[in-house]
Amino acid sequence: MFKRLSLYTLLLCLVPFFIWGISYQWHGNSQLTQADYWLYLLTETGSVPYALITCVLFTILFAFLFKNPKQWILGVIVMGISVIATQAAKTGAKALFEEPRPFTVYLAEQTHSTPANFYKNDRTLRAEIAKNFYSMDAITPAWLVHHYENETGYSFPSGHTIFAATWLMLAVGFTQLLGNRSFKAKLLVAGIAVWGLLMLISRVRLGMHYPIDLLVATLLAWLINSIIFAFLKKKAIFVIK
Repeated sequence: MFKRLSLYTLLLCLVPFFIWGISYQWHGNSQLTQADYWLYLLTETGSVPYALITCVLFTILFAFLFKNPKQWILGVIVMGISVIATQAAKTGAKALFEEPRPFTVYLAEQTHSTPANFYKNDRTLRAEIAKNFYSMDAITPAWLVHHYENETGYSFPSGHTIFAATWLMLAVGFTQLLGNRSFKAKLLVAGIAVWGLLMLISRVRLGMHYPIDLLVATLLAWLINSIIFAFLKKKAIFVIK
C-alpha cells in the first residue's frame, strides 16, 4: 500500500518538476488560451462551495469499493478525517509562511506597491483591490477576475492541490486496503489521477500558485494519508469478521 501511495504521489509531483524543467513562470495573463477556461471550471471543483459537492460525489463513487453499507459509512468517516486533517495542515502552513500568490505579486508590481501592503488589508478589501485591478486588465477574462476576487489568501501550500491529492490518496488507499482490483476500481483511481494532474496544472496556469506550493501540498497529502492508512491496516478496522 505504501508503495502504491508513493507511486501516485510521484505522479502528481511530476507536474511541479516539469514546470521547473521548462522554466515556466506565470507573469500576467497574456498567455491565456480558450483551454484555460476549462481548467478554470475544473479548478472550481476544488473551490468552496463546489468542493463540498465534489466531496459528496466522491463518497458516492467510492461506495462500490466497500462490502456493505456499514463499511462504507466507516469509510466516509475516514474520508472526512483525511480531508479535514489535510486542509487543517494547509491552513496552518499558510498562516505560518504567508507566501503571496503570483497574481497578487504581479498586481503589486504593476501598481508600484508591495505584496506586504496588499496583505495588510482584510480579505474584503483585498478582494476589491484585485477586482478593480484585473477588471481594468483587457487580457484577463471576467471569470478569472471573479476567481482572483475570491482567492486572495496566501499561496503556500496549495489548498486545491492538497484537496485533489488527498482524494487520489483515498482512492488508492482504499482500493489497496480493501483488496479491490476490479476494472471499476482501476478506472476510479485513473479518473481521479487525471483530475488531480489537471488541478495542479490549473493552479499554476491561472496565476494562483508556484510549483513549490504544489509539491509541498502533494507531499503533505501523502504523509497524512500514509499515516491514516497505516493505522487502518494495523488495526484491521475494515476487516469483516
